[in-house]
Amino acid sequence: MALRLSAALRNAILKGRSLKFEMGNCFLKLYTGSQPATAEAAPTGTLLCTYSVSSGAITRETLAVGSLTLSTCTSGTIDTIKLTPPGPGTAIDILGGAVTADGTDAGTATLCATAINDNPANVWVKASTTGASGVVTLTARPGLGATINTWAVTGTETGAPAIGTLVDMASGVTAVNGLKWSAADAGVLSKKTTQTWSGVAAATGTAGWFRFEAAVTDSGALDSGEVYKRIDGSVATSGAELNLSSLSIVNTATQTIDTFALTLPTA
Repeated sequence: MALRLSAALRNAILKGRSLKFEMGNCFLKLYTGSQPATAEAAPTGTLLCTYSVSSGAITRETLAVGSLTLSTCTSGTIDTIKLTPPGPGTAIDILGGAVTADGTDAGTATLCATAINDNPANVWVKASTTGASGVVTLTARPGLGATINTWAVTGTETGAPAIGTLVDMASGVTAVNGLKWSAADAGVLSKKTTQTWSGVAAATGTAGWFRFEAAVTDSGALDSGEVYKRIDGSVATSGAELNLSSLSIVNTATQTIDTFALTLPTA
């Protein structure tokens, strides 16, 4: 068995997102049996324990969402799309440069969404569109939780396009008792030393493998759409990705992980 990252997590890393950020406020689940062939697979075996900070009650992250609607995009340009924090905060242009209307609302919305997602200065949201509506939906990046709620969505244009039906960022929920990481050092990302990673066992059995799930709720189903960010690995008393003092887990007993590290290989 080996350490396996899901396609969704690998895609995020390849797009410039850090593993530490994407898996911040994550949760660790311990299972019996053999590790699945991929991290996209539904979990196998019996769930023995879910680890949080000091066995605390878990709240999964909800990503804040906002939007804007484009119309009459027959010509001209969309010049800016901005997020503005409340108070005296400075507006942040997430578009990264003017986008020329392609003659249709849907096509121009797609061009804007692509520009937002390709803008290296945009660390705040992922943009998407649906059908011919001209709506650009802005979904907060993982880890922002409730902090981006109430940020205003605005935009400017030149010529024919109209930017309307502005919906500010809302409904984000910050994860509670999620597991965090220390600063990377020498190619190693380690558990945050000030946190206690523990959980109360939900069943009795022999630990066989583990799965980290990102802060946002994970259905646990087969992930054919590359949605869920996960890390799987083997469990043993030595020589595994996760080493425990004992593989025998007893129902209702508190389980604690003292050390854990992810190493990026040199080749």
